[in-house]
Order: sequence, then C-alpha cells, then structure tokens
Amino acid sequence: MIQTEQIFYERNIYLIRNFSGISKIFHSNWFFLYKPVKYDPNVTELLKSKEISVLVIASLILLPFLGGESFAQSNQVLTVTTEKESYASGEPIVILGLVEIRLAEIEAIIQVINPMGNKIDISQIDVESDGSFSKTIKTSIGGLWKEAGTYTIMVNYGKNSTQVEFEYGGSIYAGGQKKIIMVGDHSLEYQIACAEILGITPDTENKSLIIKIKTDCDGELAITLPKEVIDTDENGFLILVDGDETDHNASSVGEFWTLTIPFSYGSEEIEIIGTFVIPEFGTIAALVLVIAISSIILISTKNKQIFIPKM
Repeated sequence: MIQTEQIFYERNIYLIRNFSGISKIFHSNWFFLYKPVKYDPNVTELLKSKEISVLVIASLILLPFLGGESFAQSNQVLTVTTEKESYASGEPIVILGLVEIRLAEIEAIIQVINPMGNKIDISQIDVESDGSFSKTIKTSIGGLWKEAGTYTIMVNYGKNSTQVEFEYGGSIYAGGQKKIIMVGDHSLEYQIACAEILGITPDTENKSLIIKIKTDCDGELAITLPKEVIDTDENGFLILVDGDETDHNASSVGEFWTLTIPFSYGSEEIEIIGTFVIPEFGTIAALVLVIAISSIILISTKNKQIFIPKM
C-alpha cells in the first residue's frame, strides 16, 4: 500500500478496536471502511460483526459543535403572557414573553387573532440578552377590534411556538380618571379614550352642545350632562360626529344624562342635539349681562333728564 492508504488503514484499525465496546448502539455501515482495511480479513469480519460506523462516531464527536444552536431552537422553553386577563375596548394590550436561550439575530414573531379567527396584528420583537421581550399593542373601539370575546396571541421564536388567550371588550377604556370641563358656570364630568376635548360650546339656535376634539385613534366619549345644561324629550338626543349621525347610548338618572358616543380617528367635532340647551354665557353670566344692560338704560335715562332743557 502507498503511504496515504497505509495511514488511513492504521487510523481505521484504531477506531474499530477502540470503539468496538459500544458497537451495539450503532447501525451497520461497515461498507465505508471495507476498502481501506480489505487487506486485513480479521478486521473486515470485525466490521461486519460489530456493526461500527466511522460516520456515526464522527457525527457524535461533532454534534455538540454543529447541532448546539439547532437543538436550542427546537428544544427550549418559550413562555408568553398578558399583563391582565381581560381588557376593555380601546385599552392597550401588554404582552410579556421569555425564552430560555436567546438565539443570535432571531426575533420573536407576535400575532393577534380575534374571536372570528382573523389575524388583526403582527409584529417582530427583539429579544433582550436575558431572554425577555415585551410588546404593547394599541387597540381601538371599533375597526379591527370591534369584536368582543376571546382573543389569542401566538408567538414564534426559532422553531418554538406558544400561545395565550385574553378577554377583550364588553366595557370602555377611558384612559384613566374622570375629568372635568366647565361650560358656563356648570362643570361637566367625562371620560374619553384616544382623544382630548378642546372645548365645549352651547348652540342655542340648534339647541345643542358642540364638542371640539383632537383624536389619536378610534375612541369613545362618555360624558355626564346636567339636564339644566341640555335636555331632550321622549325622542332622545341626535348625535352628529363631523356632521354625520352616529349610534350612541343614553341613560337618564335623576337630573343627569349620561351619553356614550363612539368616534373614529380624525374626527374633529361631536354635536349633541336636544330640545333645550343653556345660553352660551350660563346663568350667572346671563344675570350679570341683564344687570349691566339695565344699568346702562337707567344711566342713559338720567343723563337725558339732566341735559334736556326745561320748557
């Protein structure tokens, strides 16, 4: 044999004799060693009887180096949860996740499925060095989030996947504490999601309140109105959003009306039309105005008496 074949021959003899003790766990693949050791009949028979494969032995040696990340991708713990079990319509959804082993340049893929089985949100999130990731998803009142019920969050990371469910809808998220706005000398209490109120003006001619808003997304206004500010008959209120009639909820408790009015992103004006509305200046301001006008008339009358010459 030439030198190269001799070296190959000696190496294979060494592998066969040293690994023959664990040969029972390997599948037969003796053919690949047959040619290099064909000059030694005893070794050839050993290959056949012991069913040793150098390829198998080599793969065992290289497995920790070649298969480490692949193993981590498909055999690690992936958990995901939401900050709360249920969310109101319009309330942001907070998603928290954790992976056992962070994989280089791999992002977590988050999908949100509504109760009808439709995918309404998808995003890719970087995973921190400690394996954690998080995502806050904005929602809306209506639109893609109009369905109330059980929503599903599906997360994929490498070859791993998991999911979690949460309840959504059934109530309105008002974005925090109730707020107060003055109309004349009356204070109106309200909550609003995805917008802010810029001002409220009575329109005595149309018997309405005009509410100017600035929106961030689809949202809803819940406002409590004293009946001495605005009232209506058995036909109820007419609500216009940017001039278009919209559905709303209205309830009367004692001397107050509570209205819940949805609006879409980009809306600028909500008009509440009833059968009575306070004057623009309010009762105190109107009283002051009446007194002022009376005073002017009285003074004018006296001045005329002073300057008119006696006949």
